[in-house]
Amino acid sequence: MYQTLYRKYRPTCFDEVVGQKIIVRTLKNTIENHTLSHAYLFTGPRGTGKTSVAKILAKTVNCENLNDCKPCNKCVSCTQINNKQSIDIIEIDAASNNGVDEIRELKSKVSLVPSVGKYKVYIIDEVHMLTTGAFNALLKTLEEPPEHIIFILATTEPHKIPATILSRCQRFDFKRIPEEEIYQRLKYVSEIEKIEIEDNSLMEIARLADGGLRDALSLLDQVIAYSKDKVTLEDVHEINGTLTPLQLKNFIEYLINHDIENLFRLLDQYDQNGKNFVKLSEELILFLRNCLLAYTVPTYLQEKESNIKFYQIQNLNKDDILKWIQVLNQTIYNMKISSHPKILLEVALIDLMNLEKIELKNELKKEVKVEKEFKEPTEEVKKSKELEEKIEKSMEKVEDRQNENKSQIDEIIAKVKHIRINNTLCNFNKKSLLDWKSKLNQIENELTNPENGQIASLILDGELKAVGNQYFIFVYENSRLSNLFNEQLLLVDSFLNSIYHNPIHAIATNTDDWNRIKKEFNSKTKTYQLEEEPIDLLKILKTKANKSEIENMFENIIQYEN
Repeated sequence: MYQTLYRKYRPTCFDEVVGQKIIVRTLKNTIENHTLSHAYLFTGPRGTGKTSVAKILAKTVNCENLNDCKPCNKCVSCTQINNKQSIDIIEIDAASNNGVDEIRELKSKVSLVPSVGKYKVYIIDEVHMLTTGAFNALLKTLEEPPEHIIFILATTEPHKIPATILSRCQRFDFKRIPEEEIYQRLKYVSEIEKIEIEDNSLMEIARLADGGLRDALSLLDQVIAYSKDKVTLEDVHEINGTLTPLQLKNFIEYLINHDIENLFRLLDQYDQNGKNFVKLSEELILFLRNCLLAYTVPTYLQEKESNIKFYQIQNLNKDDILKWIQVLNQTIYNMKISSHPKILLEVALIDLMNLEKIELKNELKKEVKVEKEFKEPTEEVKKSKELEEKIEKSMEKVEDRQNENKSQIDEIIAKVKHIRINNTLCNFNKKSLLDWKSKLNQIENELTNPENGQIASLILDGELKAVGNQYFIFVYENSRLSNLFNEQLLLVDSFLNSIYHNPIHAIATNTDDWNRIKKEFNSKTKTYQLEEEPIDLLKILKTKANKSEIENMFENIIQYEN
């Protein structure tokens, strides 16, 4: 049976680990100096070697004939580990074994001594997925384990791990692997596997992997399966759903030349081919960044890119590049929370080309030309002036309406927030809070649901801080996320009601405001529950939220054409 490259070339000793020199050196010194800790926490992005290093550490500390921190691969312990038969190395996937019962079962077996090796090593992957109860069950064992036990916790989201667990572990932060080191590893694998692949294709795979060697090897596996003979750069982009530098250059040139027709045809083509428009926008930003470097520091870009001619585009100035990057960056954020990313990208591109100003400028040029040829203005000039006035009035109305809607929506959210925070704190119940914290794990099942995934992710990014009589307060580290939560309050309430079949009234705030709110509330002598009035206000909010800026803009255009 074929074995995938990332499994086949997984490192088996510390010397084979790529891109984590500091962590490898620290662990080797720890083993040589016999100063092993009882608990380690490996954090970092996916595919950077956390689980691999955990397995290497477990194998190394149990080897009977260790030579310069290299396992001998001949002793009983090494042989059992290599054949996946060792009962001293216990791997636990916290994503599927995240309850209290599983951790209690683990605790009951901790006291058992190793069968062959010196240590029993528990590797708990995705440890942030454990429930609050499971963390509490693990806490005492983690603090005072037997001498023959080593815990290695691995996670991509350390901020979700309780501080009491963090303080009991020796933490190692795995960094994204540099592109050059990924490239060298891919080249080594290609030579061993006798794969015909161009160097620029390997460099592109290394770039697209975004610091994850596992992702790079998986992508290499895909392009090998896709290509018949030699793997080319076009094959890499076709498999990954991205565009080649030449395609990106053509795309930017359409923008510069205001060729909206060909640009939209390209987008239709990408849509039919299943391209991801968020990824496409990110590629455009990276391409524009390289264009900016080509203007400002070409020698630096030359070191990073083998062919900088793609980024030297005529009629593209620095101000345009900066503006385009800013617009595209905001569009990416909007597309991630929208069910119509293509429409948002199309509107953003129209904004980038600034077609309204171009048309107005052309009409004004015609007017000047006509007035030069004729002393009195003609019918064409009069129509041009009327068109100019209509455009200006239209843009003013749209802007006024947007400002008015935003201020009304902000006012509604502020009223809802005041009432719900007050009612939550008036009826605060610590037992209900603990119960609901454990119930929130049900939301994780909705993360893969296309309809509810974004709302579920948004809720789980916050921390439930207070519960009282069906009122919930979620606290976020920054105001951007809490504002986004409150702007989608109707969807949040509807989602929570559908999951728990209870009329839940949620609200969000940020950490700084939460500390102030608690202080002010505790200083009050009397507190009263406020009437939940904002049902009508929320309906207004829904009406205004559904009528987006895009609809307002097109509504005005339709009115003028009629």
